[in-house]
Amino acid sequence: MEEQVYRLFAEIQTTHWWFVARRLILEDVLRRCVPPASTLRIADVGCGTGALLPMLAQFGEAWGVDDSTTAVEMCRQKNLANVYLDRDPAWRRVQFDVMMFLDVIEHVDDDAGFLKNYTAQLKPAGLVFITVPALKFLWSDHDRVNHHRRRYSAQQLLKVVERASLAPLRITYFSAWLFPFIALVRLANRLMQALRQNTEGDRSRPLRTDFERNLPALNGLLKTIFASERFVLRHTSFPIGTSLLCIARKPQSAPKPIHRAAMDYFHE
Repeated sequence: MEEQVYRLFAEIQTTHWWFVARRLILEDVLRRCVPPASTLRIADVGCGTGALLPMLAQFGEAWGVDDSTTAVEMCRQKNLANVYLDRDPAWRRVQFDVMMFLDVIEHVDDDAGFLKNYTAQLKPAGLVFITVPALKFLWSDHDRVNHHRRRYSAQQLLKVVERASLAPLRITYFSAWLFPFIALVRLANRLMQALRQNTEGDRSRPLRTDFERNLPALNGLLKTIFASERFVLRHTSFPIGTSLLCIARKPQSAPKPIHRAAMDYFHE
């Protein structure tokens, strides 16, 4: 991503409704899949400025890795431990029980190859949590400024996971309650941009991420609405939403307790 986007995220990730609600949803999912254990090692691949590492540390030893020097430096300024540049060989010698790829694989050309490369460091029966932006028709300036290559359907994401030699356990859309509003806004913006281009010509204009458009008066309400999806996700999946969550495992010959906990969650 652009350096200014990392700096924006560092400023807003602890208060912006989308980041706070997503963190609550992920924490709830993890609690039902991965019992807290100090011996677990959890890698947040593409950790950005490290907003999720304190939450992940509840479940074991949290490690962060990113290919941005800016992002890693911001993590270290927060005194977050075990944060490394992707090219640092020190973290490549470690095996993990859980790996997180949260809004990461949409940034790379070979998403399946990317997953396969990193999950080589995942222990047999280890769990993988993947989130991605969903649905191609929602493509917007937000995707462009974040250097996204694509948005996914559930079937597309499943195929990527399987090509990476992972066994999918569950896939669901989320950010569902606000989906109609977000879809309407993005489609309206696309129409306005097309009309503006027809009248003003092909003028360059600054791209903006959606996270620059935060309304403080609505922040608490939107966080509450979005975060409430975690209660639904305990029992069922959403058929549509602006994001996707996939939980998968690395195959092994015999089950281990970490995988058993996950399967109890998926079949309740």
